[in-house]
Amino acid sequence: NRSSDLDLIDRGWRRSGKYVYKPIMKRSCCPPYTIRCDVIGFSLSKSQKKVLKRMQRYLLMGEKTGQAAAADDADVTTSQVPAGDKASRPSDSGALKKGECAKSGNEKKSVEEFIENERGDQHKLTIDLIPCSMTDETLKASFKESYSIYVKYQVAVHGDDESEVTEKQFTRFLVDSPLASYKPDGGPPSGYGSFHQHYRIDGKLVAVGVLDILPNCTSSVYVYYDPQYDFLSLGTYSALREIYFTRQLQKQVPDLAFYYMGYYIHTCQKMRYKGQYHPSFLLCPEIYSWVPIRSCLAKLDASKYSRLDSSDAAGGNGFKKCF
Repeated sequence: NRSSDLDLIDRGWRRSGKYVYKPIMKRSCCPPYTIRCDVIGFSLSKSQKKVLKRMQRYLLMGEKTGQAAAADDADVTTSQVPAGDKASRPSDSGALKKGECAKSGNEKKSVEEFIENERGDQHKLTIDLIPCSMTDETLKASFKESYSIYVKYQVAVHGDDESEVTEKQFTRFLVDSPLASYKPDGGPPSGYGSFHQHYRIDGKLVAVGVLDILPNCTSSVYVYYDPQYDFLSLGTYSALREIYFTRQLQKQVPDLAFYYMGYYIHTCQKMRYKGQYHPSFLLCPEIYSWVPIRSCLAKLDASKYSRLDSSDAAGGNGFKKCF
């Protein structure tokens, strides 16, 4: 049930297809810490603004700026997904308060100000939210196209052997889900469950994000994209769209205020990019409380495994409820 889903994710569990797993962190050479972003307080970094501007220039003028910088286009094994241009979008009025920046002499733009002002004079970007089920007609109709992008991504980005990237493996990993769809009164227009978000430029599928929507959060499962479009930094861009999407959902469902990015691995430079979405928090592996990532870095520099929360403020069963 949905309460169990939240309890698992807040104790460090993660899903892959229909399976859920939790690494034994003390035994791991590279301990993975669950990471989440507070979307209400989210603020853009300079490099993230560059990614949004890069997409805007491409849509508006067709401008390509060369290969994306590594810091801007880090591989996204859990990240992202968009706010639907075609998906249902909640009202602009609502609970969002923190993180909405007023313009001043030094313009501090919110993620909404960038995304909601995107124009497509040369190219058109659309983003569709599709239930992650082979009974859904849209998902079935786009299956081959989506799988083809996945193969290209796995081979180019991860170096997989094309013969091993089968439809069966793709389905088990990114289509199958243990979450039952659920559409209660007062919930998001899409309901809760697992979804694919399709990014299309001029009608062509260029990226797919796999996203779980739960009562208190969205959780990014995976994202893959056509390597031909890597100049758009689609990894970072889709993460920002997913944060934006979660902020929009939060206006209708106030408790839905967090964006889970999977695991942060401090000992792996390639996985540290997840800490660049502020404000983010790591889950203490011993008392299951959330600790600002900036307070954790010195401890993780000193030891790959750490009890991040040094306080004694654990709840009843060693679990501090954080919602």
